[in-house]
Amino acid sequence: MSECPDRVGSVGIDGSGLTWRDIATSVRTLAGGLRQAGAGPGDRIAVMAGRSRYALSSLLAIWANGSSAVLLDERHPAERLRWTVRDAGCSVLVSSESEPNAAELGLALIETSGSETETETGAAAGTEAVAGTGGAGRPLAGFGLDEWTRGPDESEAYVVYTSGTTGRPKGVRIGSAALEHFLANAASLGYRPGSRAVCVVSPGFDGWLWSVLTPFVNAVTCVAIDTAFGQIEDALAAQEIDNLCMTPSLYAAMEKLPRAEVAVVAGERCPDSLVARLRESADRVLNVYGPTEATIATTMADTARGDDPRTIGRPMPGCTVTVVDADLNEVPPGVTGELLIGGAGVALGYVGTNAPGADRFLERDGVRYFRTGDRGMLRADGQLTCLGRMDNQVKIGGFRIELEEIESIACAVPGIERAVAYVRGEPGTLALGLLTASGGPLDADLRERLTHEFASRLPRQLCPTLLHRMAEVPLEPTGKVSRREVAELGDSEPSGGGHDRDSAGDSAGDEGADITRPARGDASQQPVLDSVMEAWNSVFGQSVAEDADFFAIGGHSLLAAQLASRIELQLEVAVSITDVLTARTPRALADRIDETRAA
Repeated sequence: MSECPDRVGSVGIDGSGLTWRDIATSVRTLAGGLRQAGAGPGDRIAVMAGRSRYALSSLLAIWANGSSAVLLDERHPAERLRWTVRDAGCSVLVSSESEPNAAELGLALIETSGSETETETGAAAGTEAVAGTGGAGRPLAGFGLDEWTRGPDESEAYVVYTSGTTGRPKGVRIGSAALEHFLANAASLGYRPGSRAVCVVSPGFDGWLWSVLTPFVNAVTCVAIDTAFGQIEDALAAQEIDNLCMTPSLYAAMEKLPRAEVAVVAGERCPDSLVARLRESADRVLNVYGPTEATIATTMADTARGDDPRTIGRPMPGCTVTVVDADLNEVPPGVTGELLIGGAGVALGYVGTNAPGADRFLERDGVRYFRTGDRGMLRADGQLTCLGRMDNQVKIGGFRIELEEIESIACAVPGIERAVAYVRGEPGTLALGLLTASGGPLDADLRERLTHEFASRLPRQLCPTLLHRMAEVPLEPTGKVSRREVAELGDSEPSGGGHDRDSAGDSAGDEGADITRPARGDASQQPVLDSVMEAWNSVFGQSVAEDADFFAIGGHSLLAAQLASRIELQLEVAVSITDVLTARTPRALADRIDETRAA
């Protein structure tokens, strides 16, 4: 970057950017502000700037100060954010005061806005921090890997909170040595300097670090794009994006994939059909795999070296992946087992001394390993395939979620005795079978309380889109819950009209109805409204009201893409994702379609 200091290095979703020179100044200013706020080496600093032009400089400033970054997504529920910073022990937040949740967290605020305009005081304090006085400062003062000065091997670089089986997220602690190792691997990928890479990932998810740091170490401009409003293809074209990094679900939401120099797919299993599309549209395809506990990326299939992108490829330098049986004995190629990860990327552990899942970290012959819980197989050619989970962890739109967390949240609501979560549809959404207390109805009041509880504690993408009642919890012969049978109960739910029956077989009349039936509007509008309602009922897996708010019932951009596609097919009229997201209710969307037809 020293060769092109005036080239833009970071662009926020508002379109504003910082040059590499600006980023260096912002790092110094923010690091100086952290020191003045009393934050020092080893302290955990909350960062909530991931969609802004200050995404990179905020991270680098925290690391330059010798501190650990706790990643936050400002769009997550306020309660979840407050719980996270309390659990992590944060006292300082790097963010913009304009972020709605910034003030609610109750932390000392280091303001990002204007940090690229260096003050004399900020410059002096910041320079000392970046230099890493006392050996504590870490990252790349002049943006060169040779200038990395890290602390002890056990020092912490960042914390990412993932889903936990207890109903609360758990923080994964990544060390500075592991992050340094990742950056060295990322720098060797050979992206074209001066090209442009997109960032569409939630800043609370470690895939965001790939999207921000991989461009950084390759002298590539990182451009944040907001997928919440759809029109992804138009945004990518407008920003002249050369390098993509998305989940399979997000790629699938695009009717036509743009041309790209590099297309990275990560976060979920990649269908063979998508691999074929990517190979046609991109010069180079990377299928990247790695749990949060293994520092962003562990294996990679790279078409540039002849790998098969239908696989997760081979371990990255410094990483090892072994396929083992239940007794942790290595199995031969062609035999399915659990993927066991070792090497430089393995996390330090979880936040808290008695965190659930700590036993998944283990030592073998003096080497630290992590049991992933992923089923996999080593092919004869040395490439690995990932075959899904061995437990109840799932991925929704790239977000990792334990089904037990969904169930725990539901059971905290009075009136719910038992809950069974599962995934339905493609792309997948979450659904929930519910055993109500004393066999009571799953009425509008109970549904509203459940919806509120999920919305206050979970990212929007992880809120269940289908709730249905069970008369009893079906069991396998082994005594375990049969999620397959619960899913069949959900699939049998009627999608609207008449006197619906819930999965317990009760008549759902006007009082205590387990499914809310849509109200009927004026007859002249019924053909359009009926088609719109049919699409909503199908996508959400239950009957919804004409005034149901898309976001309030768990909608997100991928579901919006499904809705737009279904309505276009039924009505033969152009409907965009933006139309769905801005109309927000079935009736408003039907009105918009009528207006379009009239015009």
